[in-house]
Amino acid sequence: MSTLSSTLLQMDLPGPRVYGHMTEDQQYELLKLLAEVIRKDYAWGSTFREKSWKFVGDQMHLSVVRLKAKLRNLKRKHRLFSTLLARRGVQWDRRNNTVVFDCEGVWLSYVMENPQGYQFRYNGIQPRIFYAMRDVFEMGVSIDG
Repeated sequence: MSTLSSTLLQMDLPGPRVYGHMTEDQQYELLKLLAEVIRKDYAWGSTFREKSWKFVGDQMHLSVVRLKAKLRNLKRKHRLFSTLLARRGVQWDRRNNTVVFDCEGVWLSYVMENPQGYQFRYNGIQPRIFYAMRDVFEMGVSIDG
């Protein structure tokens, strides 16, 4: 990346830049903040506004572009895990955060349809993260980047 490109990416950041992977605590804080903003400012069927993207980005010290990218990844992960849990023959032990299948065929059919879901073969999403995702992604507000 050129120096000009990296400078332009950093210009809209109010605080320290967050590199790479977000910790579980950072993901949780991001999702709780989004849920709070959605509950306070949005009705069912509305679309997340640029002003809100900027506010959340400032609070999390992320550019709006990085924030949207992180949310796309979290939304994809939520969709994959929700799809898995909706299948007959799948149980999620929240206490141990393990996924159990009635038979190997249940797992094989899921992973054939959703190859990116392989990450859930033995472990699910931490329950507090999953419930925070549900609070954001199932509130009827479009937050697509």
